Amino acid sequence: MRIEKLHVCVAAVCLGFFQADRAVASDTPAPENDDVSTAAQAAVFVPPEDGYDWIHLTSGEWLKGEIISLFDDKVEFDSDMLDELVLDAEDVNRFYSSRTFGISIRGYELLSGQLRIDEQTVFVTTDGQVQSFPREQLLAVTVSAERERDRWSGELTLGMNVRQGNTDLIEYNAIAGLERRTPRTRAFIDYIGSFNETEGVRVDNNHRVNIVFDKFSGTRVFWRPFIGQYFRDPFQNIEHQFTLETGVGYEITDTNRTEWDVWSAVGVNDVRRVSVESGQPSKIRSPALSLGTDFETELTSWLDYLFTFQMTFLDEESGDYQHHLLTTLSTDLVRNIDFDVSLIWDRTQSPPPDATGEFPEKDDFRLMVGISFDF
Repeated sequence: MRIEKLHVCVAAVCLGFFQADRAVASDTPAPENDDVSTAAQAAVFVPPEDGYDWIHLTSGEWLKGEIISLFDDKVEFDSDMLDELVLDAEDVNRFYSSRTFGISIRGYELLSGQLRIDEQTVFVTTDGQVQSFPREQLLAVTVSAERERDRWSGELTLGMNVRQGNTDLIEYNAIAGLERRTPRTRAFIDYIGSFNETEGVRVDNNHRVNIVFDKFSGTRVFWRPFIGQYFRDPFQNIEHQFTLETGVGYEITDTNRTEWDVWSAVGVNDVRRVSVESGQPSKIRSPALSLGTDFETELTSWLDYLFTFQMTFLDEESGDYQHHLLTTLSTDLVRNIDFDVSLIWDRTQSPPPDATGEFPEKDDFRLMVGISFDF
């Protein structure tokens, strides 16, 4: 009898252990499958329409923020947590956005609409109509300006020095720029000027205005159909100088931090001298060939660097060769106010003599310091 009771007890204990093991096994989560494809992961999560842009990486990660641009197989993306990122387009599987973009597709006119991109297809929604294109035909994506004023930006730098007493001095200088940009065009106007009057005698009075219009083709090569320049500096014996040209350019790089392009142009140059030797013409027209480069980069979060250089080849009577160089260091102060230090170098290789037979200096250097306002 005792043996039977012992057998019953042992059987009850074994049954208890078996039931407990089954309970533990049922509470243990199943191991994750590491071989799930990124496409399957993307299908699980659908980005909400929360005003943000979403990108899905080939690693399976989702990033939330703002798409700045897609150009030259590079994606610029601004994340609140990770700041601005530059990613290879091949590392991004999918794009989702409810904002309006300018979208350049090879073989089509510029499109504007909401954007969605998967591994193989680009979807553009405009006024409720959806168009689809192979992803390999996508050339560029830029933020579309919904208002005309959003296409404009500008900068104004001012410097002034006024002194009275033993020496009376009035001096001012200014650098200004205004730009209008769309995904396919760019137009800008630049102005540089300085004025100095000491003891009632004017010792500096020069002005330079550039007007440029660019048209982009969806590649790095762009057409510059119009370049207009006006220059005045009586102390270089130049009463007025006009240059009209047309040319082409090439974008070496265009990212959120750095812009760099080179260009060349041909046209005509008209110059009127303040005074000339007897028997010499005061107004001369010459063919012109110009080469130039424009470079701008963000060195740090608070310091920018700008370099612009243009050389122009003329006939000998017009000065043979001229160049203009502008280089600027711009330091952020508060919001849209910067402190700028600029160096300007203008050179004329063969300046003609004035009425007295004196030759102007070939080189003019100016150091300009001022406060800059961005708008």
